[in-house]
Amino acid sequence: MSVPKFKRRPSGLDFVDNAFELQKEIINLASKLSARWARIYSEPIVKLSTLQADFVNMASSIKIQTVEDYITRRWFIIMSRTMLSALEKRVMDMVRILYMNPSKCFSRKNGKNLTKSEATMYLDNKLEDLGVNYQRQYDLLKGVLEADKKKYEKIKRTDITDREIVEMLISKGINCFINL
Repeated sequence: MSVPKFKRRPSGLDFVDNAFELQKEIINLASKLSARWARIYSEPIVKLSTLQADFVNMASSIKIQTVEDYITRRWFIIMSRTMLSALEKRVMDMVRILYMNPSKCFSRKNGKNLTKSEATMYLDNKLEDLGVNYQRQYDLLKGVLEADKKKYEKIKRTDITDREIVEMLISKGINCFINL
């Protein structure tokens, strides 16, 4: 017997799955832009959504066993949340452009464009889905940070200095971007 959706608690990897779904929806929406606007908006939006998903994947691969693991994972999650905020701003700018001429953005399977009212309704539904996914991702990341903080309290060390933390973050950050 399965548990109803409203009673389920998020699993440990829901934030990874939601990041992938968000990335997929955003790329799908960005592909609807005309060539003129695609040059301006598609590339940065796709990069931001990919980076956000990559940071979440990197954070999920770290199991907290030491203070360094906690700090690194927290940094990845905070970077993911930062990318999510920037992505939200870029997508909203793109959506304003899509609303200027929605009938040219969406087409049926037979190749004909949707009417303006149908396209506007379709765009509204897409935005509602994106908004739900954004909010869910923010909530999941917040929950992960809170859960990690509880784990950190168990392994907390007081002999680590701020300088060591900064050096560790810089070296791990550089390694992360070199390996991308």
